[in-house]
Amino acid sequence: MSELKPIGWSTVVVGKWNPAILTPKGIAEHIFGKTGDLPIEVLVPLDAMGPSKVKIEGLLVSANFERLIIDCKKNDWDSLEKSRKYCQKAIDSLPKTPLSAVGFNVRYELEDPKPEFLKLLKPMLDDSISDNNLEIAERETRRSLLWKDGTINLHMVTQEATKYQFLLNFDTKSVDNEILKIWLKTPIQEVQDITKTIMCSVLKICKEDEI
Repeated sequence: MSELKPIGWSTVVVGKWNPAILTPKGIAEHIFGKTGDLPIEVLVPLDAMGPSKVKIEGLLVSANFERLIIDCKKNDWDSLEKSRKYCQKAIDSLPKTPLSAVGFNVRYELEDPKPEFLKLLKPMLDDSISDNNLEIAERETRRSLLWKDGTINLHMVTQEATKYQFLLNFDTKSVDNEILKIWLKTPIQEVQDITKTIMCSVLKICKEDEI
């Protein structure tokens, strides 16, 4: 039976952020408006390869010299809306930060997809590969869709015969902070509606009440 599972939802602001400002304390103050001696939970990677993440209000926030990322601990529309709102606050709080793009990401994992979906992804190239006794280890499909004043980057990957991952990256590029904030203010219902259209009507992998 097909099961669609939301995973890894987030909002990203690409720019020349200053991690010396966006320390855990700085994140709490500049983005969430929390001051004083309020305890902050900080998650540190064991391999020390990535930035620390601040866990606050059901979100996980990290920053490096290239991007600010606010991950949703719970992958749902309310959490995505909250992550977008706090990215707007970060832009307002640190207006001199040079920015170039914003995006918010909706991901799903699917096991045992329906035949209708598999038929969509069955190119003639696969048959030619199989006819020559070669085995496909991974399939990857990408499409960039024009939507409003930006794009929806659709990325589909499978590394197992019955397991797929889907990413819808809602992206716009600009050096104008106001344009970036307008993109982050795209009504969440409109985001949900276009996600339903792509996942359920175009890819035929779900029912509308599952999105």
